[in-house]
Amino acid sequence: MRASLCLIAFLPLVALAAPPSDGCAEFNARLERTYGFRPSQLDDASREAKSKGMDAVWEAVHQDPATLVPCLRAALARPTQDQWFLFDGGQLLVSMDSSREAKLVLLDALTKVSLDDVDLRSWVGIASTLGNEGFDTSALGRRWLFYPEAEYSLPEHGGYRVDRGNGAMFIFGALEEKYATPALIELSRTASGSAKEIAVSLLMSQATPEALQALVGLNTSDLSAEALASRQALLQKPALIVRRKSPKTTRAQFVAAFAAILADNEQPFNDLVEAVPDGERDVVTVCTTVADLDMIRRVRRHFIAKNNQHAIDFYNQFSQIIMTLVWKPELVRAADAKVAVAH
Repeated sequence: MRASLCLIAFLPLVALAAPPSDGCAEFNARLERTYGFRPSQLDDASREAKSKGMDAVWEAVHQDPATLVPCLRAALARPTQDQWFLFDGGQLLVSMDSSREAKLVLLDALTKVSLDDVDLRSWVGIASTLGNEGFDTSALGRRWLFYPEAEYSLPEHGGYRVDRGNGAMFIFGALEEKYATPALIELSRTASGSAKEIAVSLLMSQATPEALQALVGLNTSDLSAEALASRQALLQKPALIVRRKSPKTTRAQFVAAFAAILADNEQPFNDLVEAVPDGERDVVTVCTTVADLDMIRRVRRHFIAKNNQHAIDFYNQFSQIIMTLVWKPELVRAADAKVAVAH
């Protein structure tokens, strides 16, 4: 079912053009009666009434998808200033249609809807899920990073507070490095204050040659002492995992466990961890191919897309594994040489 409604304030009604067919006329009229507002400030009674109206729209589409999904898709394609309708309707569409085209509609809505109007946990969750599915959500990461009220809690996880940095990790961490690294490089160069600190921290976790090279030439004049120390340690003597000379776990076991994780079955991986608690020493010893590294990156994205404090722990652990596999002194020396030539 649909996400719960936040606060609400009214906008002009959804602009609905002539229905594509008589079969959509009644549905379009229902949309026009139901939407035409944006979540802001509403009393409890009005909020409940609007939520019931949207629930009725969702129920109608789920009961008659053959007729109403095409009507919904057409309504979402029409020009409108009602960004809340695009966001809620986009979620409804994706709940019925898992195609790339439907998810692009929802992605576009996430870039437009006011963050004042959404449940932030839901918005971040959708953003990280889409990133993990291969969509470029870097613009959503930037939106979150600069949103003044970027914070929410996880009641079922002991009230864990997801702050600006955590949320940025959920979004950028779930995103493929080919999208995340360039976006974080740009942010580390153009942002300031806490936004820059977070971007630089996430850039250090990317563990890509491009990220390491960018960190060498970064203007560090406005970074905190802690960020400066972390950057210096990464570039000069990072905390890498010590490889085990006689591995206790084979590459085939790791590959099978990682494949199971990506198929939403973590038990084989948990069994390996229980058998060899320091198995990361074996991972960096036996998983050395390009294909292995790609799979490990996908596993890291899979974990962080769970969006909780345990996901952060896994992300950091796999980041150290990846850094051990990719870090080479010559990468830093080459970047240093380029900086010297530039100056």
